[in-house]
Amino acid sequence: MLNTYPSALQPYLQGSQLIDCSCCSEATTFYVDRGYYLKIALKGSLSQEVKFTKWFYAKGLSVEVVLYLSEDKDYLLTKKAEGEVLTNCLDRPKEICRALAIGLYQLQSLSVKDFPSSDKLDVYIQSAEANYHKGCFDKSLLVPWIDFADREEAWQYFQTHKHLLKKDVIVHGDYCLPNVLMKDGNFCGLIDLGQAGIGDHHIDIYWAIWSLWYNLKTDQYTDCFLDFYGRNQIDNELLRTIAAIETFA
Repeated sequence: MLNTYPSALQPYLQGSQLIDCSCCSEATTFYVDRGYYLKIALKGSLSQEVKFTKWFYAKGLSVEVVLYLSEDKDYLLTKKAEGEVLTNCLDRPKEICRALAIGLYQLQSLSVKDFPSSDKLDVYIQSAEANYHKGCFDKSLLVPWIDFADREEAWQYFQTHKHLLKKDVIVHGDYCLPNVLMKDGNFCGLIDLGQAGIGDHHIDIYWAIWSLWYNLKTDQYTDCFLDFYGRNQIDNELLRTIAAIETFA
């Protein structure tokens, strides 16, 4: 099997065991037991992730890109990160809350001036509007304490409040437990950065809250996360706006 991969990858793969650890349908991810991760996806689909990962690595917030090939498919080889993803730490929920909050603080403290990305917020809104017109509506992306009676209520809330969203920080775009790293109880990095961009900080806050609830099967740690993050930086109307947008994702 290993000899079916491009020749440029062979020095990193030969004599290794590849363990499938994929967590999404858009890409296949293998752990290479020599200390690498290999992500494989459609040709051209990982170019943005490569660019962003290199940028975050230079800031000390992500993993090193070893090799990127765009041939029959895209192949992204990165070094194994220090620490472990938060989904491996579910027995330490308060440490998870703290790491999520500190990770967001560090991410949102970065200057947007040299970030290599076009505007994310407009694309985010336009995508939700397009999906609404296609008939999309998924209530599973709501946290239990935010609800909309139906598709039209979510749409009206979205349309009424979308002008309040700001382009104020760099956002991860998929800020959930599998994409945040912790070592010795402390935040230590981010992975899967292909959806990063400049947008409203409530996008990542909402996904942190949703991911805590989804992975821990309880909402009892939401307050813990919000206390670590700082409630004075959170607008509940905008969290609800993000929730409405996500039902059309």
